[in-house]
Amino acid sequence: MSLTNFSAIELNQLPTPSLVESLSFDAISSAILADYKTRFPDAQLNFASDPVIKLIECFAYRELLVRARINEGAEAVLLAKATRTELDYLGQRFGVNRAVREGFAQVNNVNNVASDDPSAFESDERFRTRIKLALEGFSTAGPVGAYAFHSYKASSHIKDVFIEAPEFVMQAPPLAMTEQLPSGTMLLKNTYSADLTTPMPGDVAITLLSDEGNGTPSSAVLQAVEQHLNQDDIRPLTDRVNLLTPHIFDFEVKVKLHLYPGLNADEICAESQAACQTWLNTHHKLGHDISLSGLYAVLHSAGVQRVELISPTADIVVAQNQAAYCTQLTVSVEAQRNV
Repeated sequence: MSLTNFSAIELNQLPTPSLVESLSFDAISSAILADYKTRFPDAQLNFASDPVIKLIECFAYRELLVRARINEGAEAVLLAKATRTELDYLGQRFGVNRAVREGFAQVNNVNNVASDDPSAFESDERFRTRIKLALEGFSTAGPVGAYAFHSYKASSHIKDVFIEAPEFVMQAPPLAMTEQLPSGTMLLKNTYSADLTTPMPGDVAITLLSDEGNGTPSSAVLQAVEQHLNQDDIRPLTDRVNLLTPHIFDFEVKVKLHLYPGLNADEICAESQAACQTWLNTHHKLGHDISLSGLYAVLHSAGVQRVELISPTADIVVAQNQAAYCTQLTVSVEAQRNV
């Protein structure tokens, strides 16, 4: 999420819990060998080819596999680590089901699409975000987290959301108007519009980014979110929901890679393009700048001697209710030269 005004815990910043232990084949085999020597102090194990040594290595490897499976089981119950079916079960604890993408069938709240078709369902990361926001959704006071949770729930096409409200200050009316107004009258002055044309107290401005096209939500998505957020048991009585579409900055990325000689140019070019596309998809979010330093870092992979970034030529800086979208990514390889 791009909610800088929302303090949800970033799960990827938490340390690895102590129940997930570090594994070492050498440590396990050494412990088994020490145990064996304690039981049989007169045993002579001077050669790595000794059958007892081979058995100890076999036992150590099998114990390593068992411990690894225990680690996997422990991680499967952690929201930060769980994936696929395990994440579905965690969602049930908070009453959150994995959303079925628009265009795929769902009957009686039961997913009747092929479970092995990942394109039919929302991704693990998006589902994880909604689970993390689930408790916020129980609030009836209209906090940022609740509006974010219900926006994600309304449509599986919502990729990012930013919530804010206009700000006002009270001030005394001009002296010329004082005699015409009741005693003690105060005026409200709008100091921040939140991009609303006629901001009023109680307005909530919700900017939605879609996962379709350049991120501009379709009318169907806007309608679905508006209908969902305006339900009586979701929207506080005094709030007025205003849905906004973000300003999208379109840009192209053109890159020339200069490689060290003797390398597979096609393979390196394909890997760099895939890595850059993943980075661009990750930063197609509200409030995410496209920095030249980030592009250089992701493109400067193994085998690349120099990255020549033709475009963009400067950082693309966006506001919290704006996003940047790459319309075309072109990665080429300059003729290799000897060092």
